[in-house]
Amino acid sequence: MIDEEILDKVCPIPDEDETMEEIKGKLGEEGFIINNFNKGGIFYIIIRIFVLIYIDIKRLARSIINNLFIKHAEGDWLEIKVADVGKKRKEAIKTRGYVTLYRDDYQNALQITKGHMFKTLPDVNGKELKFYVLDTTVIGAGEKSGKVLVEAESPGTGYNVSTGKITVSMIHLDGVVSVSNEEGWLYEEGADIEDLEDLRTRAEDAWSELAERTTEEKLINVSKKVSGVLDVRVDAQHPRGQGTTDIIITSTSGEATQELLKKVENATAYLKGNYDDFLYKSSTIVNVDIKLTLYIAKDASTDGVQQTAEKTIEKFMQLSSREELNCLYMDDIRYALKSDIETYKRAEISSPDGDIELDKGKVIMLGGIEVIVKNVGGA
Repeated sequence: MIDEEILDKVCPIPDEDETMEEIKGKLGEEGFIINNFNKGGIFYIIIRIFVLIYIDIKRLARSIINNLFIKHAEGDWLEIKVADVGKKRKEAIKTRGYVTLYRDDYQNALQITKGHMFKTLPDVNGKELKFYVLDTTVIGAGEKSGKVLVEAESPGTGYNVSTGKITVSMIHLDGVVSVSNEEGWLYEEGADIEDLEDLRTRAEDAWSELAERTTEEKLINVSKKVSGVLDVRVDAQHPRGQGTTDIIITSTSGEATQELLKKVENATAYLKGNYDDFLYKSSTIVNVDIKLTLYIAKDASTDGVQQTAEKTIEKFMQLSSREELNCLYMDDIRYALKSDIETYKRAEISSPDGDIELDKGKVIMLGGIEVIVKNVGGA
């Protein structure tokens, strides 16, 4: 927001009582015959109403001035202003992917109808994530397993679940013994509606698409406008020989799907010269297990602390909340735990055994979590 001192110079808000006295004085100068402006009188009320309207118009003018600039615009105003530089807010999208059904009786064909629901087991808060079959699918006779394309109930990154989380079919399916989302199950990453500050940054970086900017800057800015893209790195130092450029995409779920890479390729196609060789690929995902012993106050209850700690770590490791995707620092984990757990005393982290700093083309994601809770001074 524009500094209040600057706004006060450009468009000051008048004092209500001073404005009333000023109007009374001007009316007297103009020979206005009525001079009874006592509180409660009809003319006092009429003038007061006009003064209040005048002040409200001034406040509105200040708001409009503030929202005339991308750097300062807020809320819906920002969404309107970014159109000036050809941008718009990235919409939330639903996760799509394939659920695999395993059968022990596969002599006959099995039909899974459109709208059939699969879901995850409840998390610590009792929340289940539901997915619906997009099209009626038939698993042929003699096939031990088959895949069906599903879509999340709601948009958002929360539905980009890890392997093996979708395990429940809401309706019995004959011959099916288990359900799972296998590794690489995602077809299209789910995404949250774009954060307004990220939108502001993209709009401010729009100048990088101008002709005088480097191809690298243009590729990054244009790629980031694609829903599902979290981060972009461009290696323009001829990684595969003269004229080659690698565009490395990190999606909202980590590893970029082929569908997302195709969208980025289409969005940036106009930047490709006749002799350019662009390669679109996903960041390399490195899963890291976190194991720790959490010590809390001596007499504090341990009830629910493990679940809170696990939830804190999961939130901390979300890609959208981290700035350095290729780094993981143990002190940051400890700080997150200390902030969320009132009785926290210390945390001894056994895995990983120290800070991690990987190459920029790699992204650290959460593998498993193991938390042991103990009281300080306890056994």
